[in-house]
Amino acid sequence: MKKLFFALLCVLLTAGFAAAVDVDLKGMYEARGSYINNSDGLGTDDDSGSWDYFYFDHELDLTARLLVTDKTRVIVNFEIRDENWLAGNTDGSAENRDTGMDDNIEFKRVFSSHTFDAYGTALDLGLMTGGAWMTGFADNANGRYRVKVTQPTEFGPVIGIYEKNAELGATSGVKDGEKDDYNAYYLAMVTKLGSFNIYPLLGYLDNSAAVLDQGSDGENGLLFDFGVSATFGDIGFEAEAQIQDWDSDVTDDYTLWGAYGNVWWNIGAGKIGLLGAYGNWDEDAEKGFGFGEDFTPTMFITDWTGFGGTVDPGDVRAEYKSVALIQLYGSLALSEELSIYANGAYFSSTTDEDPDGSDNFWKDADGYEIDAGLDWKLTDQVTYSILAAFGEISLDGDGKDENGGDPDSFARV
Repeated sequence: MKKLFFALLCVLLTAGFAAAVDVDLKGMYEARGSYINNSDGLGTDDDSGSWDYFYFDHELDLTARLLVTDKTRVIVNFEIRDENWLAGNTDGSAENRDTGMDDNIEFKRVFSSHTFDAYGTALDLGLMTGGAWMTGFADNANGRYRVKVTQPTEFGPVIGIYEKNAELGATSGVKDGEKDDYNAYYLAMVTKLGSFNIYPLLGYLDNSAAVLDQGSDGENGLLFDFGVSATFGDIGFEAEAQIQDWDSDVTDDYTLWGAYGNVWWNIGAGKIGLLGAYGNWDEDAEKGFGFGEDFTPTMFITDWTGFGGTVDPGDVRAEYKSVALIQLYGSLALSEELSIYANGAYFSSTTDEDPDGSDNFWKDADGYEIDAGLDWKLTDQVTYSILAAFGEISLDGDGKDENGGDPDSFARV
């Protein structure tokens, strides 16, 4: 089926001009090799957990904008073989027919957009990016089915969104499938106040799918996100804060909140900056505020593994959760082709005791990470990069007991 979709897209792209459709095709190909030492940052030599290995991965990411008119377009984003390089036969041989490796094409976004002449209203329909706002803080940008309306005003665009996160549909024995769906509603705008760019967003999340019983409300939440940014000469900053208040039939009611700030100074060909972030921990519900998988100030923690939040370290996504973080960073362009950069971060868990009084795995845990790298621009289209990341996690309480001591240092190159 994926081959058929790809073939149809290729036909559409090649026949676009004959059908009076302009096609804007852009994309990126990346190939990467990584050496990993102490894969989750928690291993020790005593339990043979501090293991290391080397691997390659690559991806081709393409976005086609089918411009029917200057007011109407269809956007298609897809990836081809976004994966690790695997050994063996991967072309649909008898040994691998069930893996689908020869059909490794994923259409991640497909939606239409039309702008109405009368009021400049833009209507977007389909599978588009959601779970992201302003900076990467607290973002988990993924495909979401949405109806999105953007209305330009003299104060800036006002955005209304209806989002479908879970759809029960028509199911045998279920009288009203809507009672067990997960729908979200957002109202947001982007405006300016003097030199400050302002980004407020308000959301209501009706997650009835959290309890499939046709009766309870599951989880209902109010979300408020507020961001601001500004530039004053060579100095710039951005900040974002988010609060989530949840009524839950799954756990105790809980409130999660987090804040992020980043200030930098451009000094000639260089840049130096300081950022900080904080996420709370709700002890009763055993939930922590996550910085999101798109917030990657460090390249081992978050870009490879996670830190904090849950009792079981195996549940950690590649993000910081219930953490206080501070980082100093800088970069310098040595020439038009060569630039270098480095950062140092310290992070500590804000996790507290569990409801039964026992220590959470991450309680009082902290750590540090140092990253350094360079970018070599071969041409306007080709860049070679190298990065080294090194750090260590220190545990206390139940975490140290389970691991038999503090973990060894971790590294990635």
